[in-house]
Amino acid sequence: MAVKDVVKVSRKTFFNPSGWLGYTALKTNSQFVWQTLRQLMTAPESTLPAETTETFEEALQRYNLTPEAVKEIEKDYLFYAGLFLFLGIFSILVGLYFLFFERTIVGFLLSLAVTMLFGSQAFRYHFWYFQIKQRKLGCTLNEWLETYFPQVKRPGP
Repeated sequence: MAVKDVVKVSRKTFFNPSGWLGYTALKTNSQFVWQTLRQLMTAPESTLPAETTETFEEALQRYNLTPEAVKEIEKDYLFYAGLFLFLGIFSILVGLYFLFFERTIVGFLLSLAVTMLFGSQAFRYHFWYFQIKQRKLGCTLNEWLETYFPQVKRPGP
């Protein structure tokens, strides 16, 4: 075996900035993040909701649900919506405490993020409750808004 194969000395032995900075790992991670963001922002055609022709009563029959079970589910969804709303209000109050008494903006921002998560869950369960109460599948956001906020004028068709 040749000496040059045993002792591999090249310019990268002493000067390798891309190796020092972890360029390949950084490039791989950046590509992964951009691909993930691209996938989040575009929906494939197969995952788009199809037009449903099923009525609420047909769905009840398909899932073998009785009117008593539907009332119980409706109560549960309203309870979950209220619980998440309470937790969201509590978390924003904790965030305000962090902001004004502990003087930390990081605590407030984390609390704000948690509040948004609780708010989205509260809306989800309340929207499901609304659909059950209306006995209609595929309700729209405008229908929900018109029911609970009729005085607000919204642009659109």
